[in-house]
Amino acid sequence: MKKALKTKIRGLDKSQFKRLRELTHHAKNLYNQTLWILRQAFETTGKYFSYPQMDKAMKQVENLEGSVNYKLLKAKISQQTLRRLDKNFKSFFKCHQDFKKNPCKYKGPPKPPRFKHKQYDNLIYDYQAFSVKDDMVVLEKGLSFSLPKKLLGKTIKQVEIVPLYRHFEAIFVYEDKDVVAAVSPNDKVMAIDLGLNNLATCVTNGVTKPFIIDGRRLKSINHHYNKRFAKLQSHLKKTRNRKWSNRLQRLTDRRNARIDDYLHKATHQVTEISVENGISKVVVGDVAKSLDQINLGKKTNQNFVNLSLGQFIDKLRYKLELHGIALEVTNESYTSKASFVDGDSLPKKYEPKKTHSFSGKRVKRGLYRSQNGILINADANGAYNILKKSNPKFSLEELISKVGEGILDWLHPYTRLKI
Repeated sequence: MKKALKTKIRGLDKSQFKRLRELTHHAKNLYNQTLWILRQAFETTGKYFSYPQMDKAMKQVENLEGSVNYKLLKAKISQQTLRRLDKNFKSFFKCHQDFKKNPCKYKGPPKPPRFKHKQYDNLIYDYQAFSVKDDMVVLEKGLSFSLPKKLLGKTIKQVEIVPLYRHFEAIFVYEDKDVVAAVSPNDKVMAIDLGLNNLATCVTNGVTKPFIIDGRRLKSINHHYNKRFAKLQSHLKKTRNRKWSNRLQRLTDRRNARIDDYLHKATHQVTEISVENGISKVVVGDVAKSLDQINLGKKTNQNFVNLSLGQFIDKLRYKLELHGIALEVTNESYTSKASFVDGDSLPKKYEPKKTHSFSGKRVKRGLYRSQNGILINADANGAYNILKKSNPKFSLEELISKVGEGILDWLHPYTRLKI
């Protein structure tokens, strides 16, 4: 089983740091140069070069300084850069062809891949382009760094070097032979409603009682960052007429690391509970599409964007797949307005031109009241409706038949997990 591990590269001396800067700069130049040629060819002929054609051509094309960008890197690294571009351009070309047939599916014509505006780009070393000696990763003569202790004795398949503002990160893809518990396909399903104060409200179809992954700590990290960032940037503009500094970068790096750590721990909790209860499918509401469709106000939208709930879904998908658990991302339109208790039908997608009426309504923050007066946690109501979107036959009656007495415990999550 292949896994990935990301770590900060430490212990580089000045010459090694400078060399990595040079290599990542060459990779950026090769990517942009090739992309420019592909875009020109596409605009002229409506076609694109295949990877073999691209690889052959770029071995001869010189840059403005008379050097060949392809040959400034190891052949294996240049090939990986071109393969990445080939994948991006193929995706664009496929969308472009589909747009001609079904323009209604898109907001506008698909745009080709963008040029890299930063000075540096990632370097990808496959297993043939690097070596591991004495617990050190050797990229080339004179350029090496320590292998993380967790990977000692593991088979490393790929190393990706990621250039950041004042340091580099390495992403290791390795073979892990450790046996993990696998969940066999069954009818046990969990649904998750993502939010701010309640990062993840999790319900099931009668498998385990609902619980909440607390999001207030995550929101606090983000709030502190925004406040501190605004103060430092304002001072910087007034005193030096600049928008960025090393201090702002350190603040941003720390904030990103803390949020990344929190989301990893949160998704680990959800995965553990899913495995323990034999849940074979997890359904999550697509927050990104919902934000595109409706304006929740400047402050709320900013919180959602900065908290990057899409990262939660990506991390959860990765962990669930290790155990054979499927993750389904579904449109969550109207799930917070419709009444699960009353069995309201749910439109498949957001329909701004239509007026939909639902049986219940939210009476206060965090509480939803059904038509006959039954109170249910508002986020739990949304999560149950997300589950219902995945399985339209699921209902309150089915839930009651599985859990029997004590149904109120299934409508109000009393367990709040703090990370």
